[in-house]
Amino acid sequence: MVVIIMAKKKPTKDENTEIIGNLDAHYWVQKSDPLALMRTVPFELGELKILDTYISRINAADDTRRTVIFTKAEYEGLMGLKEANVQTLRKHTKGMLGKVVELQMPNKDYLQFVLFEEAYYHADEYGTPIIELTCTEKAKDLFFCIGKYHYFKYALENIIKLTRKASYLLYLYIVRNRYRGEWDISIEELRDAVLDCKGQESYQEYKIFKNRVFAPAIKEVNEKTDCKFDCEPIKRGRWVTKIKFIYHAQEQIEGQIYIDELPTLADHADYGSEELENLAAAVNYEFGKEEIEGIIPIMDGLGILPENRKNYLAEKYAQLRAEEARKQSSDDKPIKHRYKYLISMMDDTKAAMKYQKKLKKKEHIYDGDAIQAELLAQFMDEDKK
Repeated sequence: MVVIIMAKKKPTKDENTEIIGNLDAHYWVQKSDPLALMRTVPFELGELKILDTYISRINAADDTRRTVIFTKAEYEGLMGLKEANVQTLRKHTKGMLGKVVELQMPNKDYLQFVLFEEAYYHADEYGTPIIELTCTEKAKDLFFCIGKYHYFKYALENIIKLTRKASYLLYLYIVRNRYRGEWDISIEELRDAVLDCKGQESYQEYKIFKNRVFAPAIKEVNEKTDCKFDCEPIKRGRWVTKIKFIYHAQEQIEGQIYIDELPTLADHADYGSEELENLAAAVNYEFGKEEIEGIIPIMDGLGILPENRKNYLAEKYAQLRAEEARKQSSDDKPIKHRYKYLISMMDDTKAAMKYQKKLKKKEHIYDGDAIQAELLAQFMDEDKK
């Protein structure tokens, strides 16, 4: 699918150019943790889908293009709608413009934001119905998050078919935690924080909450997204107090590439060379071109051979993710600057030499999830001692 980006002129620091073009279900939604962890979620499901459509079209490394324009017909095609209700679209865009979100930042402060300064449905100069979105200057860092916040990625197609807000919120929760394999959560946290049912008295009773909210969401996420998981109730006496999640990793057929392994069109365009793009893939495209270029001399100084750079960098990135998870679980101070932290983890010549020797003895194949699971297991064992 062809993406057309129309720029008025070379932007200055304060200018904003528009992104205009077709929508594609395979585009990434690259969401920063603060956006994913709203203290409450004031948006309706339709508004959340428009929000994710906006995020999927921007390039998180280029904050000079924060206006996204797409036609009503493009949105209908993406969402699988014969015709989107005009009044509903106006209601959703108005809601996105007027609703204040409360977000938890990495320093554990809570800040309030209006995410968009322009969010409206109208006809363009040719009479074509369009949706136009521009994030606010204050909220810009939440969308253009590379090098600033931890973020995670999922394909837009995973949320466009969902029909329940609870399913959407549950999907995001599973995606953010699936690296853990198995974990549990209290009923209160699941109900109030994850599925945003706080204050709804009838859902205080687990049976009602399960039948009306949780069970339908489990069914829909398993059927319509790339997340496959089971849930088991954990009881204390007669009462269900926790829910255990068991995530089922996809079995990959040899030679098959899954959607979450493919970079976006913007990812390909950013790095300028195949070498830099390969290294960017090792860190899940979290860092920009200049940051990736800055890592190469460090690896050279450590004696990492060019053919081993990607595996070495990927392993360090997995360690970074595991360290971040350990800090969150132990209430340690969060990692404020992930790029600097990654660099500090690489500054070990002896460890690098040991790594080189290991690569010479046998072929080393990177498996980020396996490495992270192993590191997390080590941290948990240390905590038990």
